[in-house]
Amino acid sequence: MGKRILILLIFILSVVFNSKSSLIFNEEIEFIEFYCKQKDLHQKTDFTLNLNEKNYDVLEYDLYLDWYNVMRKPTSMDSVDKVWYGINTIKLKNKVPELDNIELEAVSLIIDSVFVFENNSFKKLLPTPKIAGRKLIIPLQKKLSSNEITFVKIYYTYARNVPEDNYRGFFLYPKGKYVGRLPAPFYDSVFVEERIAYTMSEPEDARYWMPCNDAPYDKSDAKITVRVPKDYVVASNGYLEKIVNDGDSAKIFYWVSDKPITTYLMSVAVSKYFVYSHWYKKVTSPNDSLEIQYYVWEKDYYATKTDGSEYNARNTFQTTPKMMEFFSKTFIEYPFVKYGMAVLMPFHFGGMEHQTITSINRAWLRQNVQFGIAHELAHHWIGDLVTCATWNDIWFNEGGATWSEALYAESLWGDWGYNLFLLSSRKEYLKKGGISLPPIYGLPINTIFGDYAVLVYQKASWVYHMLCEMLGDTLFFKTFRNLLKDYSYNSITTEELIQYFKNSIPNPPIKFETFFDQWLYKAGHPIFSINSSIHSYQNDTGYYDAEIIVSQIQTGLNVPDVFTTPIRIIFKNGEKEIRKTFIASKRLDIFQTDLPFFPDSIFIDTTFVLCEIGNITLSKFENNHLDKPFVYPNPIGGNQSAFIKLNSNIGSFVEIEIQDFIGRQFLSKKVDVHNSAGILEISEVRYLPKGVYFVQLKNEKLYNLILYKN
Repeated sequence: MGKRILILLIFILSVVFNSKSSLIFNEEIEFIEFYCKQKDLHQKTDFTLNLNEKNYDVLEYDLYLDWYNVMRKPTSMDSVDKVWYGINTIKLKNKVPELDNIELEAVSLIIDSVFVFENNSFKKLLPTPKIAGRKLIIPLQKKLSSNEITFVKIYYTYARNVPEDNYRGFFLYPKGKYVGRLPAPFYDSVFVEERIAYTMSEPEDARYWMPCNDAPYDKSDAKITVRVPKDYVVASNGYLEKIVNDGDSAKIFYWVSDKPITTYLMSVAVSKYFVYSHWYKKVTSPNDSLEIQYYVWEKDYYATKTDGSEYNARNTFQTTPKMMEFFSKTFIEYPFVKYGMAVLMPFHFGGMEHQTITSINRAWLRQNVQFGIAHELAHHWIGDLVTCATWNDIWFNEGGATWSEALYAESLWGDWGYNLFLLSSRKEYLKKGGISLPPIYGLPINTIFGDYAVLVYQKASWVYHMLCEMLGDTLFFKTFRNLLKDYSYNSITTEELIQYFKNSIPNPPIKFETFFDQWLYKAGHPIFSINSSIHSYQNDTGYYDAEIIVSQIQTGLNVPDVFTTPIRIIFKNGEKEIRKTFIASKRLDIFQTDLPFFPDSIFIDTTFVLCEIGNITLSKFENNHLDKPFVYPNPIGGNQSAFIKLNSNIGSFVEIEIQDFIGRQFLSKKVDVHNSAGILEISEVRYLPKGVYFVQLKNEKLYNLILYKN
C-alpha cells in the first residue's frame, strides 16, 4: 500500500507543479511522457483493391537464424562479426486462379539459393533469384491452382555492414559500448553490460532480416530457431519448445508461435540474459496459471535501489501480473500462451509490443515506467490479437493502447486518473499542431511514428474515449469484447471496424459513418463558443429557464465545418453543479433547458469531447429582454460568418446594414427570414477587415447591435 501511495504522490506532484487550472475546464497540464514510441464469421476477407494484398496467403514461416558468428566475440565489431546466415521456409496458399511467381519483400540480403517444393521434394531454382527493387520474385516452374499450397525455402546471408545509425531490422552492440550519460540527478555514464543482438521491424523492417510478405494484414504461424554460443539466451515469440546443445560451444533455441503473427511483431533478442518469471492466474480459470518471463541482465535483477540510481528489474516488473489481470477483465482473457519482456539497450523506443515478448528499453528499469509497460501489454489485445490490416489503420493499435493507459490509471485512482491521462493526450495533441494537423487516417508511413505520432497515439486515444462516452460503458465494452473475439488472430481495416459497430448497434446517438468520418478521415476538432441566456427568476416549477447558443467556429484544411457530437455543458454556482448533455449538429445550435439554480459560471467539459473553447458568455435576462436579437459569435475571427439570433416576432423580412465606426457602409440588404428558423447567417463579414462594426436590424422596430472582428 505504501508503494502505491508513493507512486500516486509522485504522479500528483508531476501534475500540480505544472498545471495552470482545474482538471475539468480548458486546462493546461504538463505530464510526464511515459513511453518513447511515438500496433469463422470474420475470416480474412479480400482486401485486394485497398490493401495491395499479395495473391497468396502465408500460412507459416519456419525460420532458422545462425547467430553464432555475430555473438561469439563479446566486444569485436569488425565487418566479419556482423555476418550471419538464415534459412526461411515459407508455407503459402495461392488465392488466385493461377499463380506463376511469388513476390516477397527483401532488402540488403544476399540470396544464396532458393528451393521450391514440387513433386514431394524441394527443387533448386537456377539461376538463383536475386533481390531487385526491394523485391525477391521467385518464379514457379509449375503454376499453382486456386487454394493450392506450396513451400519455398530461401537460404540467405545477412552481411549489411553499416554504421549503427543506419541499422534497420537487425541490431548488434558490443559489450562495454558507451551509450551516453543519464540526465540529472545522477549523470552517470551508461554502457552495454553484455553483447546484445535483436530485431526491430515495425513498421516495415522485417524485410531487412528475412525474406517475407512484410505487410500487417498477412498473419501466419511461425517457428523461429536460433543458434548462438552456449552462454547466450534467446528470447522470441510463443513458447520455447526445446533447447539443443550443438557441440561443445553452441546451443539451438526452438521457439514456436502457435497463434498467427504478422511480420512486424516477430522478434528475436539474444544476450547473456538472466531469466526469471511471474505467474498470472487466469481470471476465467484461477487454477490455470500463465508464465510471464523476464529477460534481463543479471546486474539488473539483483539491483535493490528504487530511487532511480539503479536498473531495478524486480521493482519495475512487480505489477505486471496485476496489469494482466486488469486487462483480462477489461477486455477478454489474455489470448496467448505466455507473456514476456526482454530488456534492450541501446533501443530507440521505449517499448515494442512484439507478440508474447515485448521489447523494453532498459532505461525503464530506472524510471519504473508503469504506464509504458501497461501500454505495451494492452497491445496484446489491441494490435497483436487483432492487428491493423494496413498502416492506415495503425490508429486502431496505438490509439487503443494509449487509451488503455487511461483505463489502467482509472483502475488505480478512479475518474481523476482517467481524466488526467485524457487531458495529457489532449494537451500533447494541441501542442503538436492540433487543428492544423492532417487526418488520422492515410498518413505517410514514415510519419506515423514520427511527425504525426501524436495523431495515431494521443488523438486516436480520444476516438476510443469519445466512442465509449457516446455509447456508454456497458454497450461499448460489450461490442468491443465481441469484436476482439470475432477478429481474434486476424487483422482488421477501419472500414470493417465501422461496419462491425453498425451491425452490432443499429441506432447509435450519432451515425457511425458520421462519427468516424469526422474524427478519422477528416482533420481537426470542434472549437466551441457559448452564449447563454438565463432567466433571472424561477418558472412555475421552481427552475430557471435557460437558452444556450453553441456555435462551432473552427476552420482549416479538411476540417469539418460542423462536428456532430455530444457535448457536456457544466453549470456552476459555488458548490452547486449540474451537467447537461446536448448533441451539437450545426454551425450554430440553440438548446433550451432548465436549471435548479441560477449559475454564476458555465463551461464545456473538455474531458468529454476533444475540442477547444472560444468565448463563453453568461447573461441574465428579464423576460422582456430574452427575445432581443443579438450577434453571435462575437467577436468573430478570420474566415468566419456571423449569425444574428432573431426575436420571435421579427416578421418575414428584415433590412440589415453594417457600418464601421466612421460611418462607412459595408453592407445593406433586405433578407427574407420567413424560413430562417430564427437564425440569420451573415457570410459577408468574412471579408471585413479587423475592427468594430455597427449592425442595424430594421423591421417594425430598429435594433442596434455591435460586432467585433479580430
